[in-house]
Amino acid sequence: MKNINLKNIIIMAFLTSIFSCKEKENKVYIYQTEEFAVKERSMKFDLRDCSKILENFATKNTIKSNSIFTLDIIYEDNYIFKKNLEPYSLKTGKYNISGIWINGNTGELKEIKTEKNITIILDPSEHIPFVQKVIL
Repeated sequence: MKNINLKNIIIMAFLTSIFSCKEKENKVYIYQTEEFAVKERSMKFDLRDCSKILENFATKNTIKSNSIFTLDIIYEDNYIFKKNLEPYSLKTGKYNISGIWINGNTGELKEIKTEKNITIILDPSEHIPFVQKVIL
């Protein structure tokens, strides 16, 4: 009887530790994939709308003329535009999420500067980022 109770306690402790330690996964959608298209359709603002929001922001904030912004991903519900070509290492898959974030549900724009990286694979033979040129 003691063996059964001890065994049950160990199993319950193990299962509890597995399920309680699960970290929230931040969803990433890579441009020009079916997952990106599905996510884009589920939000109020699409890439074209967000490009216009970005252009209005660049104009109002006198960002250098002829600026080029690229977009590789939607991170959670945010389109992330990068002003400069950020270094990306295909070897490590490290992608810094700093940039101009535009929420696809609210249209809210935020400039985010962070050291946080996510791991994704952007195969240079298959992936071409979205490019938005802002001419002032």
